[in-house]
Amino acid sequence: MASNIMEQYVKNTENFLKNFTKMFFAEKYNEDISNEFISAYIDARIYNFNNAEHRFFYRRIYSSLVNRKKELEKELPKVDGKVLEDNLKVYQFVFYIDGVRPIADLNEFVKMICASRKIKFDVQETIKSFEGRILKAIKQYQEEKEDFIKKYETSDFSLDIEKYTLIDNTYKVDINYNFKIPYIYSNKVISEVFNEGVINEDKLIIEYMLLTLVCIEDINKGNFTTKYLVDFASTLFKKQSKLKQTLKTINNSAIQDKVFLKIQYHDLDENKELIYDLMKEGYRFAIIIDDFFEPTLTNLRKLSIFKYMLVSEKCKNYEIIKEEQTKINNIIIYDL
Repeated sequence: MASNIMEQYVKNTENFLKNFTKMFFAEKYNEDISNEFISAYIDARIYNFNNAEHRFFYRRIYSSLVNRKKELEKELPKVDGKVLEDNLKVYQFVFYIDGVRPIADLNEFVKMICASRKIKFDVQETIKSFEGRILKAIKQYQEEKEDFIKKYETSDFSLDIEKYTLIDNTYKVDINYNFKIPYIYSNKVISEVFNEGVINEDKLIIEYMLLTLVCIEDINKGNFTTKYLVDFASTLFKKQSKLKQTLKTINNSAIQDKVFLKIQYHDLDENKELIYDLMKEGYRFAIIIDDFFEPTLTNLRKLSIFKYMLVSEKCKNYEIIKEEQTKINNIIIYDL
């Protein structure tokens, strides 16, 4: 079965935050309030759900947390204000632990957490081993984050990621195989087998999983602007179960915001209802203009729901589309 790497990554982050806040606040831990701030943090940290325009990523996240605190003050007027304030302030540590900001010295950082916990948060826990426990928890979390990426990497396949010329923050993605194939097969035969039929469908799961790892690395750095255009097998439109299994690998809004599946115009024409349903579920497509497309201005504007339109110089309508490109809102890429 296909694995949704991003969903697991989000779950791991949530689990750590729950364990960390529970450990930090000890008897003062308020699960409901803590979970509210965790949800706000995940939304801003991973899904970029905020309208803040701060230059620094941690400031954008913090702005979302502050907004959530203000909302909770209105929603839960009976909750002690210090509980809300402390659950907000604890993220000054989370930013460093979760890699939003760099840690210069982990041991000194942990000592600072412990001192601040006692003085500023007034958590008077009697267990003397707290410093050792929190240091161990942070190290384990950071190691698990690194191992998580490595677990899904493979030496058999790799991604070729190339920036589209003159198009900002947009990359073309292809998958390469790194294993040897018997010399009795020509390069042409190998290419045909790899890019057609069932093998072409099956390789997409690997390609999308590897691309998810790339997206996670982007998100860790606060990069939400880079977009990736990747191949899709049109034969999957006739195989509902396999289509669902394949798309499961990118069934997460953080990944869907960065990944665009390339489909031919005639595939859109033949599977319009299904493709529109998939778009409602969050999946994004880039349209390759083929010779089936009639390039009237009306038809071009009907494709305005697609951010990217790809046109090859070999397309019979290449020149017409180039003349009309200023009249439409799509980003036109003259490269497949």
